[in-house]
Amino acid sequence: MEKMTLPRLDALHYLFTEDADGITAHCLDLDLVTSAEDRASAESRLNAMVRVQIAGAYGSGNFDLLFFKAPSEFWAKMDQASDLPKAHLRIDTAPPQYLPVEQRIFQVQLPVFRALTPRAA
Repeated sequence: MEKMTLPRLDALHYLFTEDADGITAHCLDLDLVTSAEDRASAESRLNAMVRVQIAGAYGSGNFDLLFFKAPSEFWAKMDQASDLPKAHLRIDTAPPQYLPVEQRIFQVQLPVFRALTPRAA
């Protein structure tokens, strides 16, 4: 039987953008976006979305869900934005199920590189 190699994400990149309505949080690696009135709430919402996306990809074996990056214009904004302190996101997931086998939960700690764009005038 051929051994399956699971794809890896080595880090996540979060871009926070302030506007008059609050904060938009964007995970550039998975192209997931949410917003809230403040950065902590926006990041919490984004973390929940990222966890579901990654756990769903590994749990279903649909690894294409891990390779949907944001357009290059957002990566360029990240390069110009102010760095925020790095955070870590814990994700609990199980390997994909193909046969009834004993399952083990493994944990992933991904570094999250965060940046804040300046408020538009």
